[in-house]
Amino acid sequence: MSRQNCSTSIKTGVFGTRKRDKPKVLFRKLRGKLYLDGPVCSGCSKELISHIRGGLCPDCQKTSVKLGVSNICGKCGRALANEAEFCDTCIRNDRAFVRARSCYVYEGAPKKLIYRLKFGGRRYLAAFIAEALVDRYLDCGYDCDCIVSVPLSDKRRRRRGYNQSELIAEELSARLKLPLVSGALVKIRENKSQAKLSMREREENVRGVYAVVAPDEFKSRRILVVDDVMTTGATLGEVSRVLYKSKARSVEALTYCSTRYVSPSENILDEEDIYEDEMV
Repeated sequence: MSRQNCSTSIKTGVFGTRKRDKPKVLFRKLRGKLYLDGPVCSGCSKELISHIRGGLCPDCQKTSVKLGVSNICGKCGRALANEAEFCDTCIRNDRAFVRARSCYVYEGAPKKLIYRLKFGGRRYLAAFIAEALVDRYLDCGYDCDCIVSVPLSDKRRRRRGYNQSELIAEELSARLKLPLVSGALVKIRENKSQAKLSMREREENVRGVYAVVAPDEFKSRRILVVDDVMTTGATLGEVSRVLYKSKARSVEALTYCSTRYVSPSENILDEEDIYEDEMV
């Protein structure tokens, strides 16, 4: 819509933006992060002719490492560098969940999509992630009774404004027609940063962090735990452990991305602690 020319007496700000128009400019930038004017790739932001399931254009799909049934750990589902049945971490540690699976390796376009959802405020991306999770759920033959998301601490939720895992779980619940259990699984204390911790230290760091406040919600049910990224599986393992204490029948996990398997002795940086304030 065209505008009438404003008076030349209106003062201009930095980069020539008129002071009167500055709130409108900021609003348009904010709207661009929250709403889509037209279909674009969620990885590279390329304009698309029409909507693509999962939100990634053909080029981004080609360069993304999609996880299938081979060269992954049979327990945690992370990508392996060989044809072993299980990774050493799952062999050496008692994993509470039956299995965990992911759509992509946590790199490239899928990683960028996660950044934009978690740290860029682009909540609409949860719908694209859910589309990919539906396909993975069906391909892997999951058969669950309900969905639960991994909770954030109150402090982190206030800081970010939302729980990205909950947004994804809501979208997935609507598509699979499975009930979403909210508020029954909570994070009861803030644990220290997972950044630079070894696998063993991560396991200890999440111990006792989660609790079930409404055990009847999970009793005798086959539960699907949903999260955005799995790094080592320590968090999903602890969440599964407390769910089994509530007499859950089974607990399986599904995430959009997972990191490649590395030796348990290696330290793994947690991007959440590095990029918490980054708007991608």
